[in-house]
This record gives sequence, C-alpha cells and structure tokens, in this order.
Amino acid sequence: MGSVANMAAQVMKCKRESLDLNELEESDSMSLFKKHAFFDVNLDNYRNLQPIGEHIVKKLGGCPLAIEVIGGMLNSCMEYEYWKKILEEDIVKLQHGKDSIMTILRLSYDHLPTNLQLCFRYCCLFPQDHTFKRKKLVNMWIGSGLIPQSICGKERHPEDIGNEYLNLLTRKSFFTCKTSDNVYIIGKKIISKEYFMHDLLHDLAQSVSLGECIRIEGDVAGNIIPKTIRHLSVEIINLLSIGEISALQNLRSLVISVREDNEYYADYVPEFIEVIKGFKKLRLLSLCNNFDFSKSPDAFDSLIHLRYLSLPRYFVGNKSIEFDGLTNLVNLRSLDVSDEVIQKIPYISKLPFIHNLQNFIVREESGYKIGELKNLRDLRRLCIRKLENVRSSEEAFEAKLNEKEYLKSLSLEWSGDRSNSAEADEQLLDNLCPHINLKKMCIKQYQGAKSPCWMANLSLISLTSINLIHCKGWEHLPPLGQFSSLQYLRLWGLHAIKQIDCSFFESSNGCAFPSLKKLIFDSMPNLEEWIGVDDGCMFRKLHSMSIFDCPNLREIPTLSYSLRQLTISNVGLTALPTINQDYTDNNWQEHSQGLESLVIERCEKLEYVPTEFFQKFNSLKGLRIKECPQLTKRGISDIQLPSVLNELTIGSCGDLELPLLQLLPNLTSLTELKLVDCASITSLPQAQVCAQLTMLSSLDIYNCKELSSFGGIQALVSLRCLQIHRCDKLLEVALLLQPPPFPNDAGRKKNALLMDCFLKNGDLYIDHPALLLMEPLRSLSSVSTLIFSDASGLTSLPEEWLLQNHAALKHLLVKNASSLQSLPQSMTKLCSLEFLQVRNANLIRSLPDLPTSLSSLHITGCHPVLEERCQENVGLDWPKIARIPLILATSKLLR
Repeated sequence: MGSVANMAAQVMKCKRESLDLNELEESDSMSLFKKHAFFDVNLDNYRNLQPIGEHIVKKLGGCPLAIEVIGGMLNSCMEYEYWKKILEEDIVKLQHGKDSIMTILRLSYDHLPTNLQLCFRYCCLFPQDHTFKRKKLVNMWIGSGLIPQSICGKERHPEDIGNEYLNLLTRKSFFTCKTSDNVYIIGKKIISKEYFMHDLLHDLAQSVSLGECIRIEGDVAGNIIPKTIRHLSVEIINLLSIGEISALQNLRSLVISVREDNEYYADYVPEFIEVIKGFKKLRLLSLCNNFDFSKSPDAFDSLIHLRYLSLPRYFVGNKSIEFDGLTNLVNLRSLDVSDEVIQKIPYISKLPFIHNLQNFIVREESGYKIGELKNLRDLRRLCIRKLENVRSSEEAFEAKLNEKEYLKSLSLEWSGDRSNSAEADEQLLDNLCPHINLKKMCIKQYQGAKSPCWMANLSLISLTSINLIHCKGWEHLPPLGQFSSLQYLRLWGLHAIKQIDCSFFESSNGCAFPSLKKLIFDSMPNLEEWIGVDDGCMFRKLHSMSIFDCPNLREIPTLSYSLRQLTISNVGLTALPTINQDYTDNNWQEHSQGLESLVIERCEKLEYVPTEFFQKFNSLKGLRIKECPQLTKRGISDIQLPSVLNELTIGSCGDLELPLLQLLPNLTSLTELKLVDCASITSLPQAQVCAQLTMLSSLDIYNCKELSSFGGIQALVSLRCLQIHRCDKLLEVALLLQPPPFPNDAGRKKNALLMDCFLKNGDLYIDHPALLLMEPLRSLSSVSTLIFSDASGLTSLPEEWLLQNHAALKHLLVKNASSLQSLPQSMTKLCSLEFLQVRNANLIRSLPDLPTSLSSLHITGCHPVLEERCQENVGLDWPKIARIPLILATSKLLR
C-alpha cells in the first residue's frame, strides 16, 4: 500500500496536511493491533490468531486509525475462522482500490450490531471536531429513540444500555476518549472525560446516514433534503429560513443553532415557533442560542412526544410568566433549561418520566409544594431548595423520597437567613428519608442540632458521597464511619461541632470508613478535638485529606499509610500528625510511598514537623510550606526531599526556610519553585547549584524583603517563566546601580553565548523596570513576554532593553502606567510584537508608529486627547492603528 495519508487525501479530496495518519513502523503497528484486537483477553490463550493478525497488520500499511478500527472489530469475535474470513475475503481486497482507508472503516462499520450502527450514524448531526460529553450524548440517543425499549427493563435502564453502546464504540475506536488531568495547584486536579470522532469516521457517518440523518450549515434554502430524514441538525444564518424544512413531517430529532453574529432575531421568534409547532412527531428538540419566549410561554406544549428538550440559553424577559404548558410534554425524560425556567413550571408532577430536577424551589402556593415530587419516580438527580416553605413534617413526607428507587443524587437545601428553627428543621429532615439506593447526598443550611434518624440508623448503605454544608447548629455527627461504601465526605461550615470522637468512627466490621478516598473539613472554627480509634483502623483507602480554617483544632489522629494528598491550612496544630506506625518499618515502601502532595500553610502555631515527612515520602511531587512562622528544626536531624519533587513553595516558614533552600541541588526533577515572604533568604542559589536544576521552568519570587542578589540564575537552562515582585532590597540594589551602556552587537553575541538558554522565548514578570538594569536580566535578548505589574513610577519604557529583545518579544503589558508620558518612537522596530496593552495610561496623548506585526492593541484609562485621536476614520492616529484587527481604547472597543 502506498502512503496512507496521500491515499486518504485523494479519497477525501482534501489536503494531506489536515490528516494525521502517519505510517507506523511494523513493530509499532503490531503493538497497536494487539492492544485493540486482544483487549481484555489473555494473549497466551489466542496464539493461533497471532499469525493471522500479523498478515492483517501488513495489509493495513501502518495506518493507526485502520489498525485500531480493525483490531476493535476482530476483538468482538475471537475465533480462528472469523479472523481468517476477514483476512481472505475482505482485507485482501485492499490492494485493488484507492479508497483503502474508507473501505476498512466501512468494513468495520458493517460488522457492528444494528443498534450500534444507528448510534454511530446519528453522530453526523454534530460538526467535525465536536467534543462529545458522555451524559449528553447518551441522553440524546435515548431521546431520539435509538435505544430499543424492548431490551430495557427494571434491571437494565436505557441509560445503562446507552453507556454500554458508547463504551463499545470507543473500544472499537469509532470514538477516542481523552481524559484531561490538569494540575493547577499542588494536589488539586480537574479530571474529565471527553469523546472525539476522527474526521474520516465523521465522513463515514455522513456517507452511511444519507436519507436518515443530515447536518446543514448555512442557508437551508437550496439544500435538497430527503423527506425521509428523521434526524436533522441545522446551523442557520437567517432565522426565517427554518421555514424551508417545514415539510419534513417525519422528523424525530431537530437541533438548531443560529450563527453567533446573527442572534438579533427577536422579531422573527413568533414565525419560528409556528414552524417548530408543526413537527408533531419530534422526540428531541435542541435550540442552542438565546431565545426569549416570554410572549409565547406555550411555544412547545403541543409537541407531546418530546422526550428530550434542550434550551440551555432560554431566558425569561417577563419575570411574572409561568411555563405551565411544558407539563403537557408527558413523555419528557430530559429537560435541559435554566434554573430560572425550572422554577416557573407549576405542577411538575405531570412530567412523571423526568430524570433530572436540579432546582425545585418549594413555595407555599399550589403547584409548587413539595408534594409535586410524589409521582416523579424516575428521578435520578434532585435538588430541593427553600425547604423552610414546607409547612409541616407531614407535608414533607408527601414527597415520597423513600420510594424513588432510581434516585442517585439528592440535595436538600434551606435558605440561609432565617430565624431559629432548629426543631422544625429536625422534624422536617426526619421525614425526608431517601431510598436506600441513594449514592450522593448534600444537606445545606440545616439549622437542626441532631442528625436525622435515617442517617443515624445507617439505612443508606449505598452512599458514596456526603456533603454537609453550612449546617451551623449541627452538634453531633452520626456514626459515618459505618457507611461502608462512602468514598467522599465533606463537612463545611459546621460551627457547632466541638469534638469528633470515637462515635464518629463506629464500625460494625472493625474498620471505620473502609472505602473513604477523600475527606474535607472546612470552616469549623469551634472544632477543638479530634479523637481517633485505639487500634488505628480507619481510613484504610484514604487518598486525599484537606483541613481548612479549623483554627482551634489542636491535634489530628495518626495518618493513614494510603494517603497521597494532604492539605492543612489555618489549623491550630503545634505539630503535624504522625504516620501509622504499623507500616513505618519493613513494609513502609510497599504501603506509604504514595504521598504525592503536601501543603501546610497559615498554621501560625505549628512548631514541629516529624522527620518522616522529609525522609520517608519518596514519591512526593509537590510540597508547599508557607505562613508557618513558628516552625523550628526541632527533631529534624537530617532534612531530605525526594529527587522526584517537581513543585516546591517555600514561604514564611521560620527556621526551615534556609534548610529547605539548601536542598535544591538534589531536586533534579524540580519544574516549579516559588519563594514567598521569605525573610531569611538574601541570595538566590549560585550558578553551580542552578546548573543542576535542569528541569526548572518556572521561578516565582514574591515579597522576599531581604533578597539582594540573583545569584547564578542565568544557569537555569530550562527556565521559561520568571516572576519578581515586592523584593525591596533587590530593587534598592538596582536603583543604586550605575550600569554601563547596553551592549552593542558584538557584546550581545558574547552575552548570548553565556546565556543561550536562560529565559529563551520565555516570560518575564516584574514590578519595576529598574530590575532590568541588574544582571542577568540586563543581558536578556530573547524574551517573548514582558509584563510590568506596577509601572506607576515609570515615565518612559526601557527602550534599549526592548530593542535588545526585538526579535523575540511578542507580548508587552504595562499595568498602572499612570506616569508614562509616551511610547517610544522605536516601537516600530519591535518586529515580532503581537500584543500591546497599557493600563491606566492617562498621560499618553498620542501614539507613535507601531509595528506591522501587531494584532491586538489595548490602551485603557487613556487621556481624552488620545481617545479622540484614535477615533475610527477621523482621528489623527487612526492611520497608525487602522490595520490592527483588535483595538481597545479606554473602555470602548474600536474594532
């Protein structure tokens, strides 16, 4: 087979550059094939299939997409005869056609079960490169009728089947699943799954869905749409052009979006609604733009077959109207509208199949009482707010929460500003007992002192998550340690809790919180004592523990050996807790090397850190110790940090500041270093130390008052971001300097050899331009971004330094430029500058010529004269800026 990318370009009639289909080496091809073809099976049990697999891989020409798809297809039938048939009857034909890739994809599609084919075809309704969210896509499949009701039952819900379909399509490589795992702060990660479809697979979906599914972009007029179409997605320019599809009476799914620059269509909404009302067979309707249906609150009440209605940006101009017409949609399962709309739907009990109700606000008037929830037995997620409007505990029982067996997530919320109603809240909460299948529960702003009886008697055996938020009167916690499935627990704002004792850890099986992975205590100002259990059997699976704003808590029980992330902030400890001693000897390495993040901050009473925090956590990747001014070296004979550490923050940590800084030579994996409020540090490390920090890419120095020397930071070869703020002595030294002239071309070349990598194409943030007079900043010549965070004392920009960096400088930002009188005439020589922003520039009256590379100009708080000179087409400075795509002068967007 020839070049797969070239062949695909011929087949799809597109540029080769748009396809990422580089051929793999034979060994890599075989590894990729095995990953998909032998997924979830023991390779040794299928050695008879491997020779056939090798022949198939050779025929696929190293195309990764083809290998993944064919491998996923073969994985569904691990039989020799089937694989042989695919090779001899299908794969062998690939050498005869130019459209080999599409042939392979079509072959795999043809071998999908019918239901999976339908779900795959449906995805052509979305644009190429669309990001799919699992929950939304599955709900759309269900709403459009793609999940056969015949295979559903009490034990297998449509959601379960839809998720299974998506898993199968992903395993067979029709979707690619990407997990984002972005670390923003030590120990804090945001993890989410997103699904993508390769462009060629999207093209395949379009080609096999003709007559059934179609997506149209631009004007509907002029497009020939078969009347057999059942699923339609349109991105229109003119709202009225929707009338062109009014004859499509077989539509089951309709997705409409209007181009963002054509959203001013309020006058046409009535005509638009009339067209929509004509699609009587619709199961799914999704409108993606701002619509105000205040004049037509009954816009969709005739679409009684709707199962999925999505109006995420649907807003209400008239605050007094109600959307009672929506309760005509008795088949509705998914309702995606704003909270504002949800709370204006009376008698919501008429929607018995609704799954999510995220903002049910209880009122005393008819149609909004809590009893409306009685018949909503299919609910999966429910949030009830303003529970103080429930008139009695008997009325609360009418919600029948204990009968909602499919309910997985429940939030019970009262309003914050109320008179003392502890007894009423207690009686009410007792009668809001959920079904035992509940997994996630949140109770917010409950004023009672006691736990509800259904929490105390441990009837909720399936709970995996508990949130107790701002329940300020809650005095005695239930024995949560007995919830064997509990994985997440947050106690936030429980002001009345003074002690956490052994009753909290009660357990019938001998180990408290056997499944708990994440524990958070937050804003518990009166918590003084936390008593563990004698045998230490608790939190065996705990990975993350965070304690915030518990200033009177004096002691924390022994930590679990399973812990990976520990955060302690504003806690009244004098010493950090110890580690479970059962695992500190022979099998310490096996059990406790998982700690990856340690954050200790704002602990003003903390004096002592156990030695093991520095010596035994050899997988520690993030360490932050700041605002602990009483810390001493007591009990620490030999401070060590693991070489794998990549983030380190030191700040106001007493006697530990210098010892921690002296450990830098061993931290060869360090990528980020922050020095904050360090009163003991007078100089940054010398060049021989910095030269060992080959991975360090970010250095942030803030409010280190005694710092007077940069040391040898020019040896930081990987540094790409340097921030220096509020370092008074450093600035004093800079202001006293009488530097020689900036180097000429020969001098620059010599300096470039010495500082070839330091901050190359990097970002420099400083609060005073005088710092640019100090070495090594003075000799920089390849900075990409320069930001002055406070230029209040700056009358002119450092012109020579800017010219020295003219070839690399792309972004220049000057904040608080209240004394800056003008921009230099040499600005036009900054040939790489793309972004220029000057804030609070109230003295600048005119602009010089600007570089042709500039694409964005922001000047805020500027002088009225400058604003006048920048007026479009008439201002004296307009010819200088007319070609710039984005211009902002004062608060007015000029372009």
